[in-house]
Amino acid sequence: MIDFMLGIFSEMFQMNMRDHHDMPFAMPLIMACLVGGLVGFTIVKFLVKESTEQQQ
Repeated sequence: MIDFMLGIFSEMFQMNMRDHHDMPFAMPLIMACLVGGLVGFTIVKFLVKESTEQQQ
């Protein structure tokens, strides 16, 4: 699965993501922020939906 995702990111950014010498310094940090934001947004969305259903 990691190989698959690295392959997708390699094609998207036109660099070899499997080789850490080929990536810019902050690229893993930016990718972690994007994934964390997406997961956080999803969790908050479901929690807010659940709390509004309980109030009604």
